[in-house]
Amino acid sequence: MVKIKLRFIILNLFVFMLLINLAYASSSHLLFSDVDVKVVSRTLRNLTDTSTISESVRPGGTIELRVETRNNFTDLQDMTIRDVTVKATIEEIDNGNDLEQESRSFDLRANTDSRKIFTFDIPLNVRQDTFNVIIHAEGQDDNSTIQSADMRLKLEVAKDNSLLKILQKKLTPETVSCSRNNIQLALTVLNIGNNDQDNVGIQISNSDLGISINDQVGGIRARPNEPESMLSKTYAFKVSDYIEPGSYPINIRLSYDFDRKITEETATLNVNKCTTPQSQAQTATNTQTKTSQDNSGVELVMPPQAQTQPSTLPGTIISQEGLLSSNAFVVGIIIAEVLIVIIGVVLIVGLFRKK
Repeated sequence: MVKIKLRFIILNLFVFMLLINLAYASSSHLLFSDVDVKVVSRTLRNLTDTSTISESVRPGGTIELRVETRNNFTDLQDMTIRDVTVKATIEEIDNGNDLEQESRSFDLRANTDSRKIFTFDIPLNVRQDTFNVIIHAEGQDDNSTIQSADMRLKLEVAKDNSLLKILQKKLTPETVSCSRNNIQLALTVLNIGNNDQDNVGIQISNSDLGISINDQVGGIRARPNEPESMLSKTYAFKVSDYIEPGSYPINIRLSYDFDRKITEETATLNVNKCTTPQSQAQTATNTQTKTSQDNSGVELVMPPQAQTQPSTLPGTIISQEGLLSSNAFVVGIIIAEVLIVIIGVVLIVGLFRKK
């Protein structure tokens, strides 16, 4: 009888311990102590599971999730949760695909918190809808038990009825000097609104450069991630050779929704001075040239290194030989010597006759 009671007590104790372990295992000690969401400049604090983010986000906007994860073990239990990772997911927002980010793994000591921040850029090509935001954290405690936490939020994407955005405005080339005849501006326009735009006008202008282009491009549909929601076009123009060097903003203006809405951007064209080999040689010549100007305002230009020569008749040859090397000088010396000899002979003959 005593043996039966002892077995019964042992069995009840075993069941009790099993139930305690099951209860311990089923209650996670990893939880989200604080979740804040920043949309544009507004921060929504202390969101809870199944909450709807009250501030909607726009196409091309940014949403920031600030997730604080806590190890809820007490200091007395002294249980560390190791290799914790936090993952945030916005489901099916990117043309049916998820946007997902995951933190690096970290350890959480008992009764401590850790904050992770996730920043998502909302695609421009997105439909107006409500999307699920899933936050999941997971780690393993010192008893090798998996600890996890989950939260689900709702995010609304709102769009303007009529809105066009210039995605690309590429000048080729961006800088010109001598060659200014074939400048190209490539434009890409995206409809990120809810309504189709049937009459879209494009104006490209700069009065200093003499650019004035007006184009009616027809319709751009409101079809996210479809080709008809986007327009790409290239415009060519030239710039006068007399335009002074400088940076010139070219205005790009879209008019739509029956001319009630406008989207504007600028693309900058840099104009440099044209310097060619011919102009460089001319500049050097002008530097060497000496100029003078009389009182009447008439400018007299003298060629460089000019030499004054005596005026001669056509066909005259000017000799520049020295006096000693000239033929006339040699002939004169010979005649003088002959005369001296003759005079000497005459004197000698006269002396002999007197004797």
